[in-house]
Amino acid sequence: MSIEPIGVSPSESGQERTPSFSDSKTRDIDATPQQEVITIDWSPDDPQSPQNWSTWRKYSCLVTLLTTTTITAANCTHVAIVNPAGQERFGVDRDHFTLAITLLLIAIAFAPLFLAPLSETLGRNVIYQVTGVVTAAMYIPQALTTNFSGFLAARCFQGMSQSVGNSLVSGTVADMFSPDQRGTPMGLFTLATFLGQTIGGTVFGWVVQELGFQWVYGIQGIAAGATCVLNVLFVRETRIDNLLEKRARELTKKTGIKHVCRGAASKKQGFEVLATSCLRPLKFLVTEPIVSALTTWIAFAWAMIFLGGTSVSLVFAQYGWNTGQRGSAQSAVFIGGLAGYFAGSHQEALYRRAARKNGGIAPPEARLYYAAYGGLCFPIGTYVFAWTGKPSIPWIVPAIALCISNFGIYTIYAGTFTYLADAYETYSSSANAAQSFARNILAAVFPLFAYQFYTGMGYSQAGTLVASVALFLGLAPLILLRYGADLRARSKVASELRREFIADRAEEDGVHDLEMESR
Repeated sequence: MSIEPIGVSPSESGQERTPSFSDSKTRDIDATPQQEVITIDWSPDDPQSPQNWSTWRKYSCLVTLLTTTTITAANCTHVAIVNPAGQERFGVDRDHFTLAITLLLIAIAFAPLFLAPLSETLGRNVIYQVTGVVTAAMYIPQALTTNFSGFLAARCFQGMSQSVGNSLVSGTVADMFSPDQRGTPMGLFTLATFLGQTIGGTVFGWVVQELGFQWVYGIQGIAAGATCVLNVLFVRETRIDNLLEKRARELTKKTGIKHVCRGAASKKQGFEVLATSCLRPLKFLVTEPIVSALTTWIAFAWAMIFLGGTSVSLVFAQYGWNTGQRGSAQSAVFIGGLAGYFAGSHQEALYRRAARKNGGIAPPEARLYYAAYGGLCFPIGTYVFAWTGKPSIPWIVPAIALCISNFGIYTIYAGTFTYLADAYETYSSSANAAQSFARNILAAVFPLFAYQFYTGMGYSQAGTLVASVALFLGLAPLILLRYGADLRARSKVASELRREFIADRAEEDGVHDLEMESR
């Protein structure tokens, strides 16, 4: 095997040549006179590799996708606050209108099982572009129809398209940023989700009160349409294997010599690819203990946001607040998330320290330090909210408790996504699709019984039960901090990807050393 600049054909004799690093575009070559097959891979400084893109190109793509994430989150969380207006518009009761969030979240849960892994086969960009258009189009019937069945159908189709705002974006971040750069963009991704949840309650609480039910969906539709334009302008393909395959096809056509990308020989074809890709998230959920443990934890924490939409509205109604004011209480979601984002800078410092102690490569468990603290803040804030949300206690006290609770949920959410992105690298979309599936199924179910749960059991008692379960599940990050390396070693997928990553880093360091010696 030799390393040659792209554009130079292999020697007819099949003998190895001295490695050359004069050209930044290099390739690994496996060639014999009989086979005439060239295997290509990225060089460490190849400008076409998404991880070597300019900062502007990376962040213009990222911010555009985060807009999609924000719109998705807002669409998920506004239903509780507009429920009375929805009942009046469609002539249905509270429970029936709650299906508007349940069907959306079920669609968001199931769609990534084929969209996320399909993006690992076909590429992410085409899925972003198509689903963006579908999302924008589905706001039109929601804003205009007075038929409840039609409204629910539009919500269901929209849920499938909006699922990419949760599952695919983390994969794109993993494509563009190396593990030591990934903390900040993943923090922004999580913050965008919390911003959207805040908009869903705070902004649309006032919109439905002042402008009416139709404009809740009209405003979202305008924003989604604008995002489609941004997608075309700034979003490009980032899936590394797909970019290499495209390069291989171009080189084959140009030179007449067959080029393939690394790992192409082991790839399946046709329907087998689709079947394997679609089943991979469920396989991860069942066979990967790491995915199973983190999924259980984050699913419950996530569902609490949607259960909380009902509880917040009920608790602050006791203070005589109107619809807009009760919706504004959801700003605690963003305040807590913002505090979590700034705390993320210290989490990143801890991650870098772990990398220095481990030869420059931090274990994925180093992503979970603040998530472990969040596992305590989440139940503590929920306990305080449960027992202070009453007219005899100033409203600011339960509001602060909500901030503490959501600070905890933010760190759980961010830690889970970055941990899975680090542990499963190229299959991060599938790993996160697995947890997204369970997370959104639970979030879809909880609102169905939220009103009866809080009014029947009592606000304080119901909140105490929720906090107690959260306290128990907070053991998950502590277990992974202690035993995560052992669990990954037992995982065929995670251990193999980790070995590949370490080998790639070693190769990059070797290339750099040779370049320095040649100078």
